[in-house]
Amino acid sequence: MGSLAADLADFKVAHLYQERCIVRVRGVDDLRVEALEAVADSTASVTYRSRHGGLVTATDEIFRLLDTLLETRLPEAFTPLEERAHWEDDDEEAGPLPAGPGPYGSGVRGLGSTGERITLVSNGNLVLPDAGFGDEDDDAPHRREPWQEVTGAPDLLRAWLIGRMRWTMNDGDYTEFPHTEQERIQLAETQASRAELADQLLTAFPPERSRYFVGAHAGWDRWSEDYLSRDEVIAFASEDHVAVLWLALYRYYG
Repeated sequence: MGSLAADLADFKVAHLYQERCIVRVRGVDDLRVEALEAVADSTASVTYRSRHGGLVTATDEIFRLLDTLLETRLPEAFTPLEERAHWEDDDEEAGPLPAGPGPYGSGVRGLGSTGERITLVSNGNLVLPDAGFGDEDDDAPHRREPWQEVTGAPDLLRAWLIGRMRWTMNDGDYTEFPHTEQERIQLAETQASRAELADQLLTAFPPERSRYFVGAHAGWDRWSEDYLSRDEVIAFASEDHVAVLWLALYRYYG
């Protein structure tokens, strides 16, 4: 897995802006060593303490490992934000926002799980349910949408995974509605890269020997600086390794 883990971490989707798509892979044994602190006296199957101070509950130990990868390793993939003014702050005497790690300078937080699952189905034409999270969410920076396990046939999992990478013109140097030959080439290259990344992940984590999960709002925009953005995380877990695919998605208003 070592070489493939590096290849996945270095993979770049064509024409996509920086830090819109990130993959991180970690060994299960390593995650167990650095796992988020467990809380023993709880009624939930698994309770652990987020680095941000709150308690997170889940139905399976695998979610503590997923959240450990989110909170301890994913922030390393982002360029740390410097001290800055809030975009909405008109008070010249107000202090600046502090520097910090992660996509919004607030770190990355664990999502927990309620045990809900998504089962992918086909109607014969490979039309999939949304099987994800909506975009119109004014409170998105403050929400935490827990991990859900995703199951289905391999072809459905591949189509679902490619479909979750639904970037818009806000996210890349290309257009979704090409008018020139160059624009058509760029869009085709972006779509091909998306499929290539999905195939690499499914090769590294074969459906017959792996589990798949999806969650949202791990990126914590504590100060609501970027109210048009949201993020989703897709996780892959085998007996020996865990991977997280980070997807930054921006609303597009034309």
